[in-house]
Parts: sequence; C-alpha cells; structure tokens
Amino acid sequence: MVGNTEALQDDYNVELKVETVLNPSEDPEKVRKCILNVANGCHPIEKAGSLEATCTGILSLHHIRVGIRSKSSSSVLRRLLEWNRKGNHSWFFLNKQAAYSGVISLVERYEESPLGPIKVTIISDNIDRITEWLLSSK
Repeated sequence: MVGNTEALQDDYNVELKVETVLNPSEDPEKVRKCILNVANGCHPIEKAGSLEATCTGILSLHHIRVGIRSKSSSSVLRRLLEWNRKGNHSWFFLNKQAAYSGVISLVERYEESPLGPIKVTIISDNIDRITEWLLSSK
C-alpha cells in the first residue's frame, strides 16, 4: 500500500478542496475540527461565513479513504463522483455533524445535512486513477 501511495504521490498532482458554511450558531473551532477530520494535513481558514481548506497530495485523502471502507459507502461514493464529475474534478458532500466525531458519512443532497454539508472537491488530471485508489480496499 505504501508503494501505491508513493507512486500516486510522485506521478499525480492531486488537490483537495474542502469547504462548509459557518453558521452563526456554530463554534468556528468545532467546524474547523470537522474539516481536519476529513482532510489530512489541511489548514482551514475562515472566509466570509465559511471555512475552507485546500491541500495537495494523495495523502490529503487519507481520512476519507479510511472512512469509506464499507462496500455500500464505496459504491455510493463512486456514483457521486461519477455524477458530479466535470473534466478534471469531481465533488461530493459529507455530513458535518458526523465529521466532527471523525466519521465519514456521505450526503447525497445538501438538505440532508441540517447544519449544511461539507463539500469535498478532488482535482486531478488523473481523476480516474485517484478515484480507484480512493475506493480500493487494499
């Protein structure tokens, strides 16, 4: 597995963007924790009513990869990534409340997450290979 990760890290440029609305009733530090539990190695910054983080490298997807181990979650994520793909990027939503607890829980529609979901965007010229690595069980 380390070899696969190193090969992807060396050969493929991957950018991960994670963003969510920061509601007035929410503690910014708790929302920051949600993003940190989703995006490995990112540093969230507050921007006009939202928290955003951008990081690079395949390892930024580690928490998501580990959290999507069940077969049902993998198939749902694959469908969402295919449905939301445009060119070299794709995106999906995660439940913000679950992310606070370190759980990767997919949300198919914005309205399914009461506090607003976390939007995760993956950008890569090799999005197909990144998707396969993300969803592989090895």
